[in-house]
Amino acid sequence: MSTVTIPPVLTSPRDDAMHLHRAFKGFGCDTEAIINILAHRDATQRALIQQEYRAMYSEDLNKRLSSELSNNVKKAVLLWVHDPATRDATIVRQALSGDIVDLKAATEVICSRTPSQIQQIKQIYFSKFGTYLEHDIEYQASGDHKKLLLAYLSTPRYEGPEVDKLMVEKDAKALFKAGEKKLGTDENTFIHIFSGRSRAQLVAVDSAYHNFYGNSLKKAVKKETSGNFEFALLTILQCAHNPGKYFAKVLHNAMKGLGTNDTTLIRIVVTRAEIDMQYIKAEYQKKYGKTLNDALLLAYLSTPRYEGPEVDKLMVEKDAKALFKAGEKKLGTDENTFIHIFSGRSRAQLVAVDSAYHNFYGNSLKKAIKKETSGNFEFALLTILQCAHNPGKYFAKVLHNAMKGLGTNDTTLIRIVVTRAEIDMQYIKAEYQKKYGKTLNDAVRSETSGHYRAFLLALLGPSH
Repeated sequence: MSTVTIPPVLTSPRDDAMHLHRAFKGFGCDTEAIINILAHRDATQRALIQQEYRAMYSEDLNKRLSSELSNNVKKAVLLWVHDPATRDATIVRQALSGDIVDLKAATEVICSRTPSQIQQIKQIYFSKFGTYLEHDIEYQASGDHKKLLLAYLSTPRYEGPEVDKLMVEKDAKALFKAGEKKLGTDENTFIHIFSGRSRAQLVAVDSAYHNFYGNSLKKAVKKETSGNFEFALLTILQCAHNPGKYFAKVLHNAMKGLGTNDTTLIRIVVTRAEIDMQYIKAEYQKKYGKTLNDALLLAYLSTPRYEGPEVDKLMVEKDAKALFKAGEKKLGTDENTFIHIFSGRSRAQLVAVDSAYHNFYGNSLKKAIKKETSGNFEFALLTILQCAHNPGKYFAKVLHNAMKGLGTNDTTLIRIVVTRAEIDMQYIKAEYQKKYGKTLNDAVRSETSGHYRAFLLALLGPSH
């Protein structure tokens, strides 16, 4: 199931092409405008936009995007503009013919796709790059890994749910005889069965193998094979069981530890967004316990936002209506719409959206958020919204809450004073005095002592 959100009221491909052309003008380009258009159009719509752009401006949109964008945004957008099959063919071609050959990336794409998808990839590969995919595999891969990829590309496989029970038992016994039962491994048997069986059949073989021998095929593959050959077999097997779970694990591995494997992250998100990203997200949350707040934080960290005072009035109305439709208008909440708008709009734009929301529906966005969301996700949305309106007022309230009642939340007190002292503390102090009728300095003085008090007061500066 796709996760691409298409606006309820679409502009025409011609208008989209004009807006993209406008985004390219001037010093630098308006990356946010490009993302707002292309990330919310499906493959057919993107193809029409490319046709209109070429007709209107006599240039290729992809080439213009390549010259205007940079780094990971460029990589992601240039892949995204293609339809899924062309995108897969492009990724495989880049993996097999780039400066650095990436056999794992090519293997992942080939071994995770259905037979009908593979046929499309092969046709597009030849028409777009003038060579057969099998030729590039012959040249770059080797040994059993090469044999498996070539067999997987050329062997027709049934795509339905039915299984041949007699064949299941034969295959399970043949794999045991070819691997764990003998000294050494008969790789050809693994290649023949893994490249020739449907996904449903292979899952049934795995179950029979476990029933007969008390072990899973996954463990047998890991024990009997290695390298890219092992990786290809495991990709085929795991995608037969649950593609969503497989890609969730690949994404987790790409993001865990120090640094992120951006190439893998881009490849998976861009290639699966129109296919099965909803299932991948569900599997990811189930396995790794990540919340919607994590998704919002990731989007907020990665999305470029304009920092000036100008607003797009048409976009303001669309966003206000989209938020109402995603929240108060419906049963349940479309959290992705909230994430998209709150992570992608400038502060000035978000304030204008809040005002339009109130004018249209007689309610504030703040109240709508409190009604429709909860927990850390609610907290994150409210923080973005309140800091869009008045950061000084927001932080004044946080400081007041940290010091009211019995005891003081020193961690919060330190965090706010230290991080805002060189930024906007004068505004925070003014908002604090206006709202609570005493100076922030006096409040801190009454709640702290000793050198700790002296240090915080030094950062706060004089009361007047």
